[in-house]
Amino acid sequence: MKTCSLIANIVMLLILIPAAFGAIMSPFVFDSGASRRTWLIFGTLVALPVLIILSQIISWIAYVRHNYDFAFKVSLVPVLDILVIIVLFTISSDLK
Repeated sequence: MKTCSLIANIVMLLILIPAAFGAIMSPFVFDSGASRRTWLIFGTLVALPVLIILSQIISWIAYVRHNYDFAFKVSLVPVLDILVIIVLFTISSDLK
């Protein structure tokens, strides 16, 4: 589990770069008008970099304390936000 935790942390840190650009560009989702789905997409795009940073901090603290299973699980929390973003973009008819 130690190696899996390290790999998950490195992957999430690499995802942080495009997530930050997505957060910067997220106000442009309102170009087609504001709706409830648009606000959800905006919120998830802005929350992703923050969530990655927080999960990495908690994961590395758990890793240093040799709690590798918890570190691995916490490092994968941003994947839930990524899945929500994918679902929202897929079902959103407002952004077509």
